[in-house]
Amino acid sequence: MVRIMVRTGTSVPADRSLRKQVYDSLRVALTAGRFVPGEKLTFRTIAGALGVSLTPVREALRRLVAEGAFEMQPSRSVRVPLMTRAKALELRDIRTALEGLAAAKAAEVATKAQVAELRRIAREILAHRRRGDEVGDRENVRAFHFAVYALSGQPTLLRVIEGLWLQTGPYMNLLYPEFIASAGGPARRLRVIEALAARDSVAARREIENDVHKTLTYVADLADAAGNIVPLAAPAVSASRSKNKAKGSSKTKAASKALGLRLKTSRLKASQSSK
Repeated sequence: MVRIMVRTGTSVPADRSLRKQVYDSLRVALTAGRFVPGEKLTFRTIAGALGVSLTPVREALRRLVAEGAFEMQPSRSVRVPLMTRAKALELRDIRTALEGLAAAKAAEVATKAQVAELRRIAREILAHRRRGDEVGDRENVRAFHFAVYALSGQPTLLRVIEGLWLQTGPYMNLLYPEFIASAGGPARRLRVIEALAARDSVAARREIENDVHKTLTYVADLADAAGNIVPLAAPAVSASRSKNKAKGSSKTKAASKALGLRLKTSRLKASQSSK
């Protein structure tokens, strides 16, 4: 379980640190596929899940809406955007180019210890997959890719890639079970690892490009005749306003608890002003 706490007594004001933690927590959740396409969430549900006031949640969501990760909805809520085939193919082509570049850069500098860590993550993916643990699978797939890209030593490139994953992360949910069962992912990850171990930039780029291209082509091909990618049913975690205030409050608390479990995070700790 990820524990997120604000360190007081530092040069960074607690409220600013808290805002960043809320924002970062939601970014990780999006890129790890913890939300599904079309899912709606209220500000209050998210605030309750993280144990914070509405202010840092509102600010984080505004940033994420500007980045294309959420769409603003009425009644202080957001929705994970739906995607068209054209959009999926556009993101596929951009991610293929940028992630291939990051992998090539990583291969130039990867150490034995870093390669060993990638092997460990790859084993974790296999273990989760054999248990049918889709959540753990997605978490470690994300961890593997970003561990590779971080080795590139290109922080600007890494940030751009993260921004693209904000939009495609929720669509990882559509890969199960058919694509995951037939895609040959474990073999590709092994080839990526071997390329990094051999300092083979060409092979590392090729394997990552093939992986991204194959994955997002599959997502694009899920589109219906109108070109829209129909999402899975969203988990029942978002809370709508109830005519009965007491019932509405109870629903919000239940939704926040369920969302907190999916976010895999403790309630954020900090001195906060009132809502």
